[in-house]
Parts: sequence; structure tokens; C-alpha cells
Amino acid sequence: MLAIRNLLLAIIGLLGSLTLASTACAQGQDHSPAPAAAQAQGEHAVQSTMEMDNGAFFTKQFAHSVPHAIWPAHEGHSETPPVYAFFNVNLFQWIGIAILLVLFLPIPGSFRKTGASWLTRVLRGWCMWIRDEMVYPVMGKEEGRVWAPYFIFLFFFIAVMNVVGLVPSISALHIETATATGTPLVTAALAITTLALMLGMGIKKNGFFGFFKGLLPHGLPIALIPLMFLIEVVSLVVKPFALTVRLFANMLAGHLVIASAIGLVFLFAKMIGGGAASYATAIPSVGLAVFIYIIEAFVTLLQAYIFTLLSINFVYASMHQEH
Repeated sequence: MLAIRNLLLAIIGLLGSLTLASTACAQGQDHSPAPAAAQAQGEHAVQSTMEMDNGAFFTKQFAHSVPHAIWPAHEGHSETPPVYAFFNVNLFQWIGIAILLVLFLPIPGSFRKTGASWLTRVLRGWCMWIRDEMVYPVMGKEEGRVWAPYFIFLFFFIAVMNVVGLVPSISALHIETATATGTPLVTAALAITTLALMLGMGIKKNGFFGFFKGLLPHGLPIALIPLMFLIEVVSLVVKPFALTVRLFANMLAGHLVIASAIGLVFLFAKMIGGGAASYATAIPSVGLAVFIYIIEAFVTLLQAYIFTLLSINFVYASMHQEH
């Protein structure tokens, strides 16, 4: 947990440094140290836009993408949270589960009723679409019927966490939202679950030795067996790793681009001196942020679809190695 957190901090710091360096080269500015009065107030002092360093605009915007412990409360980012710490991404995982319970608990009973709400009918249609268009075409109707509930949950669990992360934070109300899938801590856990199903169900279906024997192509020359076996074993790990990186990178990248666009609003305002021209420079920056936000709304469902469909294929291929 701490290593991943430090890695994200390093990436965000690097992005802020690159943005600052490119701006300084273009403008030829001399970034002087923060005023002594501001330094005396400590690192938590509230500074106006004109008092902040250029890089601070982006660091502040990027900070919400870094997972941090919310219980037990601790001061400063340098302290190591305990093993039992509850992180903000954990909170939004539970929020996602609560939303799923509220939305989907009425669905089973709706089949026995003549009238159901439009939301229930829409969600019911989504469930049947995932079953009929994602699970059944890969696993078949008989086997897919058993697996459909899990993959329906997986799709909506990822989708809800993605969508919740699009809700803007409200500083005035001390509401800070986070995208749980924007960190490898969460996506890796989901991918490890897929890996466990691949290994567990593959071994159950084919036997322990039969499963690993089935990794090798038929008619393979004896000299190539050790090399191909190593490649196939590594591929078992590469598949969930690809699931982890694809989901995490897509969700984090979109948020960083939006945060960068918002940071440019404050940067341009400082560079111009806070004059009326600052409003003109804010228009393209905000427009870019809104444009990326719209794309992110599409990506939330797309990434849930890709993760779920690949998981279906990986699990089925492990169970039926002859295919």
C-alpha cells in the first residue's frame, strides 16, 4: 500500500515538474522562493493564487488522485499508515456496494410484478444484455447461467466506482470524492480475483497436473517444452497484470488531464497578473476540462465492459483449454 502510494506521489510530482518546466521555458520566468511570511506559517498555510508557486497549482489538483488513509487520522503525508488503516478508496468501494444494493435489490422481485419502475426495467435490461451478449456467447447458455450473476456484479461494481469518481469534490462542504479504480490497489485486487478463478476453476475442471499440461500446445517438440511451459506460466500472470494496468491507467489518466486543465486556469491568471485577460485564458482551459470530462463519462462504461469481457474469456479459456 505504501509503495504504491509513494509511486503515485512520484508520478504526480514528475507531472507537476514537467508542466512547471515547460511553462518556465516558454515565459522565461524566474521562480522566486515563497515569501518568508508564508513559509513561517507552515506547509498548511492558505495562500492566494498570486502567492503560490506555479507547480503548486498542479500538485494541488493532482493530490486528490493519491489514496490516503482517512482512519485513523494522521497528520502529514510522510507518516506510514498502520496495516489496518481505512483508505479513502476503501470508503468509495463501500459506497459503490451500497449504491448497487439500493439499485438492484428490487430487480429479483420485479419479475413477479406486473408494474416496475422505469429504472428497474432499465437495469433489468442491462443485466440481461450482459448475460446474453457477454457471458453466453463465450461460455454458452448452460455454463454461462452459473457465471452470469458474478460477471453482472463485476461489471456494475466497476462501472459504479468509475461513475462515482466523476462527481466533483466540494471543498466548502468538505466532500472529497475519489475514483477507487484510479489506483492499482483496487484494480489489482479485482484482477487477482480473476486470476484466482482462472487457476481454481481450471484446476477443478482439468485436475492439477492436467491444467498445467493443458497449457502446452499438442505435438510440441520435446526440446521446446521447458521454454513454452515457462512462457505459458508467465502469461497467466501477465493477463491479470494487463487488467490491472488497463483499468487503473485509463481512469487515472483522464482525471490527471482534467486536473491539469483546471490548474492552467490558475497558472494563466498568475502569469497575466490577475487582470481581465485571465477570464479569456480560462475559457479554453475549462472547455478542455469539460471535453475530457465527457469522454471520461464514456470511458467509465467502456472500461467496465473491457475488464468484464476479458475476465469472462480468461476464466473460460482456463476451464476449457482445448479451445
